[in-house]
Amino acid sequence: MPQEVWRRGVATGEFPRDAQTRGINKLDYYHSKFGGPARVTPMFERLRGVMESVGIDGYSMGGNTGPTIDGHRVATYAGERESLERQNDFMEALMRAYFTEEKCPADPDVVRAAAKRAGLDADAVDELLANPTAYLSETDEQLQRYARGVSGVPHFIVGDGKRRISLSGAQPPEAFLDAFEELGVVDVDDA
Repeated sequence: MPQEVWRRGVATGEFPRDAQTRGINKLDYYHSKFGGPARVTPMFERLRGVMESVGIDGYSMGGNTGPTIDGHRVATYAGERESLERQNDFMEALMRAYFTEEKCPADPDVVRAAAKRAGLDADAVDELLANPTAYLSETDEQLQRYARGVSGVPHFIVGDGKRRISLSGAQPPEAFLDAFEELGVVDVDDA
């Protein structure tokens, strides 16, 4: 089975200065970014359905959003200095906070809480967050490398070492099974 590795896309946009840590209204931001309620509502409903299909209840578009670079820096630290498992736990905790608990991923306290839930070294995370350039070049390098052609977040790339398949945006479990079967790493009848 392919190894899970997080490659990140940063929430981008023109965020006002005061949104750097407290964010701006998530729904207003998405309406502005994606063209209003007529386009956004179906996206949210699809995402809600996908989350419910994998057992994630409580999906909400309430709360705030904002620049996510600090979360990406912590994820880079986790993957490089602790373990991919802890990186995964951190990303899951941060996404759960954002999508189900209406917490802003730009808020350093939210990032710290996700790091704590993932079992990351609290002192190292505090030190990283206090230094705005810590893990910035590593994170930027990854973002540049993997952002080409990424149109949705989350964005998954699965591969067998020879071929790669991209899955953009929220996807049902069947999309992953189809990709794994196409790569020959799983037989859907056995899954």
